[in-house]
Amino acid sequence: MKARTLVRLPLRTVSVVLLLASIAPPALAEKSDRFGVRAGVNLSAFTGEFGDLVKPDNRVAPNIALFYEHAFAPELAFHTELGYSGKGGTAKNEGADPFGNPSTIRVDWKFEYLEVPLLLRCRWPGKVTPFFEIGPSLGVALAGKITSDPALFGDLDVKHDMKPIDLGWAAGAGVEFAAGPGRIGLEARYTRGFSDIYDISDNFASINQAWTFALSYSR
Repeated sequence: MKARTLVRLPLRTVSVVLLLASIAPPALAEKSDRFGVRAGVNLSAFTGEFGDLVKPDNRVAPNIALFYEHAFAPELAFHTELGYSGKGGTAKNEGADPFGNPSTIRVDWKFEYLEVPLLLRCRWPGKVTPFFEIGPSLGVALAGKITSDPALFGDLDVKHDMKPIDLGWAAGAGVEFAAGPGRIGLEARYTRGFSDIYDISDNFASINQAWTFALSYSR
């Protein structure tokens, strides 16, 4: 009886170890991979040579995305998104008509992108977790229009003149905190293109830039 007991105990121990080993990888993967949704607003005013001439004000547009994040360590993660980002700018010209009456002409540049940032996110873990992120950002052109009010020339479609991919960089910061089974994040991010929005030779460059203020939720 004693011999049998001595044999059974190691076998049970081995069984428990094997069971824990089979459970551990999925558990670790679940903790290191997170999915979520992010929604906010863009304040966008293009810059570059043409931006210096026009000096546009900010266009206010939505920024909505789904995101995925993989943590290499508690302090470092890869963060990427797939979402809509409205960019461009707006300008007003105040003057007078031929009869001396005051008049205002407003012009809006509306650029719509499918945006894919590829960021490294650094954290300082805690109950309230601050973070900083930086990396390249790709913008796939979806639409581009220039409009005026009053309608001097109608809507001008410039999508065919835009580069299919607007390559740039992004950097941001924010905080996260626990909310039930997930986490809520508050963040600000700056995104800027490397080159001209348009694929036109001898053009005064217009370069995308935008500040994004967003709220996120992840599991």
